[in-house]
Amino acid sequence: MAPMHELPPRLKEALSMVSETLAKLGVKWVLVGSTASYLNGVEVEPKDIDIIVEADKVYEVDETLASIFRALRRVRYSSSKTYSSHYGVFEILGIKVEIMADLKICGEPGCLNVDFKELHRHSRNHRVGDENVRVAPLEWQLVANTLIPGKEKRILKILEALRTRGMNTEILNSVLSHAPPKVRRRVSELLSQHL
Repeated sequence: MAPMHELPPRLKEALSMVSETLAKLGVKWVLVGSTASYLNGVEVEPKDIDIIVEADKVYEVDETLASIFRALRRVRYSSSKTYSSHYGVFEILGIKVEIMADLKICGEPGCLNVDFKELHRHSRNHRVGDENVRVAPLEWQLVANTLIPGKEKRILKILEALRTRGMNTEILNSVLSHAPPKVRRRVSELLSQHL
């Protein structure tokens, strides 16, 4: 695996703070989005912190984070064209922290219901400061980004990172088992073209 990138100091401190808070609550969670991609060796600029938490703890997480950090949006269920989830936004040291549970990602090819237990099981531990952070695997990120409009450059960068460090076909097949047929075909095409 490629060496872990070092996060910008403020982002690293914010991630450590939220990680420590969630650890005290005993909540299972996984880092996703640009910061997860960056920690997995993808050449992207990490800008915020996107976290998926176990669904039965999401409102406890909301209460705790709102009591410590600035709440930009308290957790509530919402749905857009692309995302449906229990969703809230907090600010830590000027960094936006998005909390999600029961996430569903939809695009033109269909929808992916994120199986949290499976995602957590396949995630990897990364050391960030004094905290262990569970980071979504690149295989999961590849499939998820295939559904999100405007993520073509991110997909190519994920494929480059997978080519460099290798791909775990067990994880990929596990995620694809939850994906619509068009997404499975698209991922197969991408892999044959780039790996």
